[in-house]
Amino acid sequence: MKFFKYIIIALASMVALVSCEKHGLGYDCEQVSDTENALIVIRRLIPEATSTATRAYVVKIDDQALWQGTVAYLGQRDYVPNQSRHYIIKPGVHNLKRNLTADSAEPYYDQNFEVKAGMQQVIITNLNAAPIVIDNTAEYPTDVTEHTGEAFFLRFVNLMYQDENYTIPDYKLQYWYQDPTDLEWYPASDPVGFGEASSWYRIHIDQFAEERSGQSGSGSSRTWADNRVQHSVTAGSCTIYYRIKVIGNDGSDMGWFTYTRTGGEPTTDYKDYWTGYIGRHEFHFFRGCRIATTSGTSNTAAWITQGPVY
Repeated sequence: MKFFKYIIIALASMVALVSCEKHGLGYDCEQVSDTENALIVIRRLIPEATSTATRAYVVKIDDQALWQGTVAYLGQRDYVPNQSRHYIIKPGVHNLKRNLTADSAEPYYDQNFEVKAGMQQVIITNLNAAPIVIDNTAEYPTDVTEHTGEAFFLRFVNLMYQDENYTIPDYKLQYWYQDPTDLEWYPASDPVGFGEASSWYRIHIDQFAEERSGQSGSGSSRTWADNRVQHSVTAGSCTIYYRIKVIGNDGSDMGWFTYTRTGGEPTTDYKDYWTGYIGRHEFHFFRGCRIATTSGTSNTAAWITQGPVY
């Protein structure tokens, strides 16, 4: 019996020692420096009708295939790589090609672009022009609130052509949003010219806006919220309405942006709305043509495309 007793004690001691041993978890990955490399996402925002003639099954940088699809294709408003990943290249000038198939002898898109170190988006807006490169980083904000978070952060990108001939406008655009609490209009960007991105703007979110202002909020009623003890920290969202102002190169206010989807003079006021989520950073790409002849989201008309910081 003593023999078995000693065996049990020995086994218990071994289990205790093993359980106390530290185990490190590792990932099969390589550290990438964003001060020595360019980390890029390639996005397609061309104002054109949906067509199989320009679907890219192959994307090449410096003649090296980075993405190749067999069923899925890089069509309107698509980007590669997905799932918050980046292609890693060195800072400097590079060549970007897009082929219809892996066997295509000639690319239908062949342009050079330049990147610096850090994260960037490479945006194709015209098959006959070099892509537009914008910074793709966002600093962590210092956003002090009394209770729960009350904002998300937005960056406006002006990719709006004047017409379907890819005419670049001689004015700037400024994004505006309607505050969900007081219903007043406030700037959501600084004025930016074609191919430019604004600085990051803090956009107020009132997740209890439904009762207060008639706009849609995701939280419970404001009456209940105001009567809570210690106001817990919660996630939330709210519908935010947007408009755009035309700003002259001399800084003059030229009025609200108007457009047409049937040709002729642009007379329709541009208005849009998106759900804002507390704490997020989002890009709003204003794309298309101010004077278009076709309507719908996948063609030349004026639209906003929303995208996160990857």
